[in-house]
Amino acid sequence: RCVGFGSFAPISAHAHTVLSPRPTSVSLNRRVPDAWKRKGRSSLFNADHEENSPPADLIKNEAPAEEKPAKASKREMMGFAIPALGIFLTNPLLSNIDNAFVGKIAGTAGLAALSPATICTDQMLYLFSFLGRATTGLVSRAYAAGPDGKGGNVNAAREAASAPLTVAVICGLVLSGLYAAFTPWMLSTLGVNPALRTDAASYIHWRGAIAWAALAQSVALQVLLATRDAVTPLKIVAMAAVFNVIGDALFCVWPFRWGCAGAAAATSIATLVSSGFMLRALAKRRLLPSLRVPGAEQLRSLLEFTGPLLAVTITRLLGFVAMQRQAMKLGVTQLAGYQLCINVVIFFLLFAEPLSQLSQTKLPSLVDAEDGDAVLANLKSIASLAICGSLAVGGLAFSAVRFGSGIFTGDAGVQLLAQQTAPAIFLNVVTAIVCVAADGAMLASRDFGFMLAVGISTYVMQMRLLGSCGSLSGIFSTFTLRLGIYTVACVVRAASGRGALGRAIQKRRRFAIS
Repeated sequence: RCVGFGSFAPISAHAHTVLSPRPTSVSLNRRVPDAWKRKGRSSLFNADHEENSPPADLIKNEAPAEEKPAKASKREMMGFAIPALGIFLTNPLLSNIDNAFVGKIAGTAGLAALSPATICTDQMLYLFSFLGRATTGLVSRAYAAGPDGKGGNVNAAREAASAPLTVAVICGLVLSGLYAAFTPWMLSTLGVNPALRTDAASYIHWRGAIAWAALAQSVALQVLLATRDAVTPLKIVAMAAVFNVIGDALFCVWPFRWGCAGAAAATSIATLVSSGFMLRALAKRRLLPSLRVPGAEQLRSLLEFTGPLLAVTITRLLGFVAMQRQAMKLGVTQLAGYQLCINVVIFFLLFAEPLSQLSQTKLPSLVDAEDGDAVLANLKSIASLAICGSLAVGGLAFSAVRFGSGIFTGDAGVQLLAQQTAPAIFLNVVTAIVCVAADGAMLASRDFGFMLAVGISTYVMQMRLLGSCGSLSGIFSTFTLRLGIYTVACVVRAASGRGALGRAIQKRRRFAIS
């Protein structure tokens, strides 16, 4: 389970105006009122126009004035965002359910073992999240649905998804092999406490065996979302969640009582089930791409996304790893508290992911067409949803850590640490939701160079600050600062007319002034 950072408006016609032909129902030989003939002629153009054209008030069915782009509808956005929110929240919710089962059955040591185990599985899979992001960009541009989300090119979308799905399956198979051979080495490299390595290794082996299915599912999910279908994958993910909870009860509690391995087994089975149903849904919609070696053109299009996105993803992944390693230095109790808090953060951070998806599915064609009015209308709607939602979601995250830590662990020391970290969690989630929304706009405009430059500089800053952090609040504060700087940089870049997004907005301003 991994996290990305966690156009309803028609194309504007500012760039050119097409004059409508004169209505054929109007007869130019009709009798013209004397009052019109007696009007003075101020110029040769006016004289010619008046001699050869009827007055405007006599013309029937006159073509309407140039239409302005319709304002992005928040209702239509929410119609996509709410089902998408259910999709993105399901996996972190199940992670927290896993934590609760393991924390209650295996105790503090089992909960602490999940932290390095999820670093090696969830965060490693997050490293390949560039495939899902690339799929969204490629398929949404190829599908090119109308403002109502219908009328897209199914064949083009299927072809565009072929290369990402093939690469996902190949990378997943390689990753499964690496997990089978090098799990002990990974845990040793991370400096995991030897007492925790057995539980951590069992979790990694189960999750690693189905890495290929997890990556294929990620691509299939993005194909459905890019073609404006959030309901079908929501149903599939909800069904898989039921399998996961039943599996946790069977493998963690009774009759097997496998602890960490049981939680991983339940997740793995649910992933296989959901992957199969995702591919079946694509087949029903004639969107199931074939597995084949990408051609030169397909590979070039994929690399335009995957190369820069991989570099951006690595900088973000390294930040998560650095936070986990700093928590590990503080002791087993602090590591268990960190595991509890980071899963809560990831869960609530994903409330912003539908807003990122909205940007990635609605903005690409508008940015390419430099339709500044429609771009700005969509950005305003998304920004208002992000700002209003961030405070409410941040409050929920604070409450979950401050008052609900007992759900995940019976250790009073871990509960106290989580409660002390609650204010830092609130600030982190509020900042992260706005940041993820801004990040979606940067992804939609393919401003990868900017994203990478800011990502590297903020990562260096975070690394310097982490070295002096002696508490969980300090660790999460470095993440908050990093996200805040990135968000401000995105807003400044777009407002100053830089990058594809900023140029589209600036073009709109020039037309408005003229």
